[in-house]
Amino acid sequence: MWIITHDILEHSKKIDIRSCDYDESLKENLIYRFRLLDGDSEVYYEGLSDDCDSENAFAPLDDFGEGNAGCTEIQYQHRGIWVNL
Repeated sequence: MWIITHDILEHSKKIDIRSCDYDESLKENLIYRFRLLDGDSEVYYEGLSDDCDSENAFAPLDDFGEGNAGCTEIQYQHRGIWVNL
């Protein structure tokens, strides 16, 4: 499960774009920060996910970022550093 929290292209505006499997009652499980980037390493979106290291951790990129904005990369924050998945 994941949620987009900021649209960087729109000046870090908080937005309400969610994945199709978002469940408000499980939002406390969204503990991993991620960001979606384009091919030039420009950050487009930031969000939260309940997974950061399995195949499901690619869901924000696959389900939203790639088709919606042409994002090609997802990074998760680990100990204050952004790491490519």
